[in-house]
Amino acid sequence: MPTLSIITPVYNSADYLEQLLESVAALQTPVQHLVLDAGSTDGTVALLEGRDDAGLDWVSEPDRGQTHAVNKGLERATGDYVNWVNGDNAYHPEVVDRAVALLEADPDLDIVFGGIDIIDQYGDHRRQYVPADYNWHRYLFIGDYIPTETIIFRRSLLADTGVLNERFADAADYDFYLRLFHGRRVARMAEPMLLYRFHPDSKTGRDPWLAQGEHRVIRAQWARGGADRAVMAGIDRLKRAILPRISPWPRPYPEDPESSTRAAQDSTAAGSGRGPQNQR
Repeated sequence: MPTLSIITPVYNSADYLEQLLESVAALQTPVQHLVLDAGSTDGTVALLEGRDDAGLDWVSEPDRGQTHAVNKGLERATGDYVNWVNGDNAYHPEVVDRAVALLEADPDLDIVFGGIDIIDQYGDHRRQYVPADYNWHRYLFIGDYIPTETIIFRRSLLADTGVLNERFADAADYDFYLRLFHGRRVARMAEPMLLYRFHPDSKTGRDPWLAQGEHRVIRAQWARGGADRAVMAGIDRLKRAILPRISPWPRPYPEDPESSTRAAQDSTAAGSGRGPQNQR
């Protein structure tokens, strides 16, 4: 049977990591689960020490950040297929198994991605998102629409694509997947593959404009001339001006009074306890 190498960079992820580990353990596909911890102090290491999951391979050591951790995972991956999923999310195992089966059934297919069920920090379901059909130019000019943690690809593609660029603080995934997708055959699964957790300590929640700025730099690298650069700049300006007015962006769902009150109570209760997670 094919093997799926799963790469999970973590730091102080004890609150959410167990749900991911349980979802990996429920996969029918054999796995190599590489958990790269940056030296957590919140119980993450104790959680990992207490697991005996088949295929779980973890290390806890200082690193240069999330991108470096993922690159360590890519270098250690030995499976036929690869997926990068962060420690605050979790799989729909049966859908991930179907994605691997789809790749196995078609040797000419390089990459599969799918949708997400968006949950909040408490695990409550907020909305479902299934992306549009794959189009590389849409991904280049607009970005954002493919949930990167649903992407499963053949490990053999790394020989040409290489690893993540540590130059980018919060958009290394976008840069990497643009390179990985270019010239490849890609299929969309029109169903959620992942429980995607949005919470205040997630990178998306902390500084969305950092990623958007880096996306523009990355897009410019692919521009074929002045016209492409002008279109890219115009789309970026429109997103910044319009999205916050017509949607809850950068939140993936509207904030409601009940969840705000609940979060405030949690923050007050934490008081003198450990600080918020540096989720990655």
